[in-house]
Amino acid sequence: MLGSKLSSFLLLALSVVSLASPTPDPSGRSAGKRCEDPVERKNWNKLSKSERKSFTKAVLCLANKPAKYRKHIPGATSRYDEFHGVHVQQGGEIHFVGHFIIWHRYFLLAYEKALREECGWKQGLPYWDWIADVASGDKMDDWEIFDSEYGFGGNGPWMEIPEGQEVFPVPGRTGGGCVPDGPFTTKNFHVGLGPGANASVSNPHCLRRDFSPEIVEYNLVQETWDEVVGQSDYGRFAKRLEAEPSWGMKNIHGGGHFGVGGSLGDMGDAYNSPGDPLFYLHHNNLDRVYWEWQKKDLKKRLWDVSGPIHMFDYANQKGGNVTLDFEINLGPLSGTRKLWELLDIRREGMCYEFEDSD
Repeated sequence: MLGSKLSSFLLLALSVVSLASPTPDPSGRSAGKRCEDPVERKNWNKLSKSERKSFTKAVLCLANKPAKYRKHIPGATSRYDEFHGVHVQQGGEIHFVGHFIIWHRYFLLAYEKALREECGWKQGLPYWDWIADVASGDKMDDWEIFDSEYGFGGNGPWMEIPEGQEVFPVPGRTGGGCVPDGPFTTKNFHVGLGPGANASVSNPHCLRRDFSPEIVEYNLVQETWDEVVGQSDYGRFAKRLEAEPSWGMKNIHGGGHFGVGGSLGDMGDAYNSPGDPLFYLHHNNLDRVYWEWQKKDLKKRLWDVSGPIHMFDYANQKGGNVTLDFEINLGPLSGTRKLWELLDIRREGMCYEFEDSD
């Protein structure tokens, strides 16, 4: 998202409704039967300490399992790298487009499945409620999610931006070095790919973070959430969710990425942000935003999709808008799906719900 990171990102882009009965698609499609036993995706801060340990252990398990698809993602050496690699390969096609949030919904679903089926995680993918953390008034370094024993570890030590390195100057950055504590230090974990948009070359390196409390406190607030959820149709919702690759508009997507990744951290790299395990909890909260928006008028919004096929092509100069039958894929990780198959999280094949969600 910013410098070589924003160049990445800029390049990449620069009524209460009852949920008890199915909502028909006006075109007659059926998204499948209602799921009988949905997996619950919980707020990270509400997990017990043992559950938090179990989750980070499952992530490390995935990071230590050998890659299955090196023919397709040559730079990946682990199963964890393969998810990172697919995001690298498709990075220029999945941001500032109509299918941004739906592609990432599918991506999270595949990641959750891998943790559950390959690494013994018993629950749904947790989400990071950054609004609650900001609203707590606690210092960012003290948030539970960054705890060294029961969280994801904290900030990297301060680093000057290396001379000649192209980065976007994130306001208030405070770190940039290798994360020194928690489960994802170099003792147990390496980011396998990046920087850059090349998933063909393995480049194991430490996880870097570059916290910007200024960015999180400005962007990750209830006002911004409410503005996103308050959009009247999917096209407006999707565009407001991603906002703009600048600080002129409050942005819950970029606020999470750059608040953690700053100028030098992995989370601030649009292609390589999945190298930080926190990526998945951040995006799961964005998926929760999407579901909250859908629920406000489920009959209308469940099947509402639009927005450009090509990055930033809001005027449709390069092509049209996505439709319900627009196809996306996760490379070798999972098959091709049409957007309409991914819109109802209550259905078989999706089958999850969010904690504290009516």
